[in-house]
Amino acid sequence: MTNILRSDLYRFVKSKLLYGIMVFTAIIAFSLMMIMRQDIRLGISVFGNLTAFKGIEDVIRIGTEYQKGLGILVAILISVLIGQEYQWKTWQHKWIINKSRTSIYLSKAIVSSITSAVIFLLFELVSLISSGQISNILTGEFVATVICGVAIYAALGTVICLFSMLIKNSTTSTIVCICYVLFSETLLSIIRNLSNFSASVVKVVELSIRHSIYGMSTIISTTSVSAGMTISIVINSVIIMFVTTVFGLIVFRRYEL
Repeated sequence: MTNILRSDLYRFVKSKLLYGIMVFTAIIAFSLMMIMRQDIRLGISVFGNLTAFKGIEDVIRIGTEYQKGLGILVAILISVLIGQEYQWKTWQHKWIINKSRTSIYLSKAIVSSITSAVIFLLFELVSLISSGQISNILTGEFVATVICGVAIYAALGTVICLFSMLIKNSTTSTIVCICYVLFSETLLSIIRNLSNFSASVVKVVELSIRHSIYGMSTIISTTSVSAGMTISIVINSVIIMFVTTVFGLIVFRRYEL
């Protein structure tokens, strides 16, 4: 397990795509902050969903909404790097060396989770530094928001890893991962509408949506984050990571590599 994890980390760190996405993330964060510091109002529409930037706080919060930008970069990065394993047929080498599919999958899940969280942290760090108001922004609520964001992006990383590991075609897995990020809200809205036939089903669906990655992202991007909410989101994210990883392991162990 240790050798495979070290190998995967080395491969991710050596990837030009990783550094390209990190630079792009930093540029976006810096540019948005510079626009806000010039008191310029900005609106960005993603598939008809308009996001208005009225101040520095809006830039900080947009990072927590993975479906509006950062999540797409995370989906592309993870799905491409994992998809290359199928494209280059390198699974067999790892299987011969380690003899454990569990280790292979867990390594990918861990690296994907860390990578996703790092992209989010980079965005928030660049936003904070370039804001020119570090002392005003660096509050307990900001720290709580960042902690929640890290937990959410870590969970997102494991979900993207799941799709990437179980879809053998690199291009298809990338498309599926991007669609998952972009259309989470649409899919959940459809599920919500289809559940209207029963009050009990509606309650279950609403509870599931509220505890989904999208639901947590919406909560911390629209409300003030408290200590209790932070603990709840972290625990919920850990549960998502655990369930997603266990499911992925069960299926991956049956795959013909």
